[in-house]
Amino acid sequence: MGAQLRLVACVSGIYAAFLTWSLVYEPLTTRVWPNSQAKFQAPCIVALVQAAVAGMTGILYLHREHTGYRARDFLREFYRDLLAISLTQSVSSPLATYSLQYVDFLTYMLAKSCKLLPILAVHLILYHTRVPNDKKMVALAVTFGVVLFNLGSQKPAGKNNGKNMSLVHGFLPLTVSLLLDGFTNATQDTLLRRNRAQKTQKCITGGHLMLGLNLCIVLWNLLYLTVVDPQQAIRTKDMIFQDPSIGIYLLTYAACGALGQICIFYTLQNYGSLVLVMVTVTRKMISMILSIMVYGHRVTKLQWLGISIVFAGITSEALIKRQASVAANARKVE
Repeated sequence: MGAQLRLVACVSGIYAAFLTWSLVYEPLTTRVWPNSQAKFQAPCIVALVQAAVAGMTGILYLHREHTGYRARDFLREFYRDLLAISLTQSVSSPLATYSLQYVDFLTYMLAKSCKLLPILAVHLILYHTRVPNDKKMVALAVTFGVVLFNLGSQKPAGKNNGKNMSLVHGFLPLTVSLLLDGFTNATQDTLLRRNRAQKTQKCITGGHLMLGLNLCIVLWNLLYLTVVDPQQAIRTKDMIFQDPSIGIYLLTYAACGALGQICIFYTLQNYGSLVLVMVTVTRKMISMILSIMVYGHRVTKLQWLGISIVFAGITSEALIKRQASVAANARKVE
């Protein structure tokens, strides 16, 4: 299978797994369960179960890759990088959720739609990575298109239930969350690039990262549940005992996340973090378009403009990659 077909397969897998993942997550966390008469609010338990299932799936993925680099050796040699990356993953989401208490949902959505920019910033400032101008332009175009789509979908904002926007409690956690997302993706990308540049027999693959990062996420969440919030585990046990369906939803959610991660880490390994984030950002756009088609929502001119800009950016990126591939093959023939 050619590189372009593999990328299409990865993108399709990410969309299929995570669209199902989101459909399961919504009732899991928003439904009032009949016997316990409560919502399932246990973010660390959700993260712990998903990371545990994904880690076990990572073992199978790593075995399937037939790499000569043993998982035990990888964990011993790169445990510091893995602990740092997994910590930023574990902290970013709660920070973003916390910021919603002080900023409106429009601000939150606009910020989370601009993940490409902090990744570029971390690459340029922290790792001094040379980013081609065409990638910078595509990143800006995709981000601008998603921003326009979100702006066009919002009604005039009113008062946020009496809550005042706070620079310290609202924008600061949201900004830190975005920078942590940027650090996570850029550091994973740099780790793979550095390993490939060494040209050793110990090649880091997506399977190594999937196993190592999820194992560390399990450790961080176990530490939090043991030291900071042990009641969360007790509440979860009681709720699942009263409503066993919660366990089915939780395991389905974790399985979808694990399958999606296989596609994510394969994409990261072979195509880089900018391509990966472009896929994950535009996944939201695809789900919105499907919603428009299925439910007949009204789309404003500003939203159609945003959609056009996003897909123009993606198309131009694909064309640029194709031209580069054709040029490389031509040089080999010569």
